Amino acid sequence: MKTTYLIWKDPSCGGVNPDWKKISGKEFLALVRSPEGKGRFFIKLPSTENDGSDGTVVMEATEATYQNWKREKNRTDYLRLLGKAITVVSYHAMKSDDDECFGEELITNPDNTEEAERLIIFALETALASLTDAEYRLIEFLYLSDKPGTVRAYEEMTGIPKTTVSRRQKAALEKLKKYFSE
Repeated sequence: MKTTYLIWKDPSCGGVNPDWKKISGKEFLALVRSPEGKGRFFIKLPSTENDGSDGTVVMEATEATYQNWKREKNRTDYLRLLGKAITVVSYHAMKSDDDECFGEELITNPDNTEEAERLIIFALETALASLTDAEYRLIEFLYLSDKPGTVRAYEEMTGIPKTTVSRRQKAALEKLKKYFSE
């Protein structure tokens, strides 16, 4: 994948109607390591093609533009990281107590979000009830309290080693995940 590097011909232009100069990757690296590169900001624009065939562009930007780009990039990276830990649960996965009907059949009016939320809360409460007392206390501490705690804080509070807490956390989450996937 090819990367194009663009800098301002006149660094003092402040990004106002800049004339662009294309440089090589080696020249770009030398620039950012040099005293001349201090205080200059660069953003990386991804390929516009799905296969990445047109490469990426690294271009000089103002500090404000850089800060906005960096904030959005961090948010995107964070959401991508969270996406790996999120499990989508469909209404169809939820069943009535007698296994006669599925979640979407229990919702009389699909446009009524309160009814859907009530069904989800009921399913979550049922799933949480399947946990042991110790598992429930751990999940409650880490996720359900007004101010969720950390594994380290749970370790300090209970005296249980952090690795054991992490292992129990993972097992309890797997149990909940399995509950919703059945």
